[in-house]
Amino acid sequence: MKRLPIIAEAPSELSDAQDRKISYLRVSVTDRCNYACTYCVPERGVPMVRRERLLTFEEITRLISLMAEMGVRRVRLTGGEPTIRKGVVSLVESISAINGIEEVAMTTNAHLMGTMAAPLAKAGLASVNVSLDTLKPGAFAELTRRGDIEKVIRGIEACVAAGMRVSTNTVALRGLNEREVVSLCEFAWERGISPRFIEHMPMSGGAAYSERNKFTSVEIRDVLAQHYGTEPVAEGSDGGRGPARYWSVEGGGRVGIISAMSEHFCSTCNRLRLSATGNLHTCLAHDDALDLKSILRGVPAGGEEIQHAIRAALSLKKEGHEFDPSGRGGPAKHMISIGG
Repeated sequence: MKRLPIIAEAPSELSDAQDRKISYLRVSVTDRCNYACTYCVPERGVPMVRRERLLTFEEITRLISLMAEMGVRRVRLTGGEPTIRKGVVSLVESISAINGIEEVAMTTNAHLMGTMAAPLAKAGLASVNVSLDTLKPGAFAELTRRGDIEKVIRGIEACVAAGMRVSTNTVALRGLNEREVVSLCEFAWERGISPRFIEHMPMSGGAAYSERNKFTSVEIRDVLAQHYGTEPVAEGSDGGRGPARYWSVEGGGRVGIISAMSEHFCSTCNRLRLSATGNLHTCLAHDDALDLKSILRGVPAGGEEIQHAIRAALSLKKEGHEFDPSGRGGPAKHMISIGG
């Protein structure tokens, strides 16, 4: 493997060449999912890696510990679907105990949360983002290819009951849910949770992307303005927990919008991503990655070489993405394998 340059006497705080401070790590714990959403998994499917190629929980915990020493404060577990990996409750408990980690969160489809929410919360899981793209049972089953909306709703309510902070994530897709913006918001507000809408991104080399499904952040705000009679009022970001910008609606509530395509937020990026196989991705929108697993398994206790490698990779982090509304400019990697 080609060695990255070692940066001597690096400051304790992680930052890239654009001086963006990195405090947030997303960790994919599996590339498998019990759903197969059309915008996440191309129609041709995605080859799954052998289980022995996955990072062990001990390796994940060690890497997070080393990054916590460098300033990472928030960790989000993703997949695939993180709840289907056996023992994920114990992983949450281990991460929560790491010195410096202030919050452990998860992105999930909530299919299994009816029974898992309480033990995960007890282990230290503070918040969840739940994928919820439509409230219509037929459309939900078609989009997810195997999903059960009733189980997801029970899972959401179990997360609320367990005391977690809950948000819903809706991938905005014309032809699927542009007429459900208000109902999805009110579903969330009725349960005391925050709805969020995400512009569709051309992952998988654009294989699961269609420009005709484009539904932008401006159009989402227009729908809210028409329904509630007033323009949404900008509230700002979510305090470093992610890329959403929040808006408030008179007579309604708070709405988060992640506008990767139409209103870029690359200048405020504070994230790194670790794949289930141990590749460190400095940007969701590019395919270059550092094989941390090989370094991890070849370095004795101490971790200095791992930390230097992370800093060197981060120094090459791109200034922004190259997404194009036509579907060009996206990475070849699949959303299911990196967890968004």
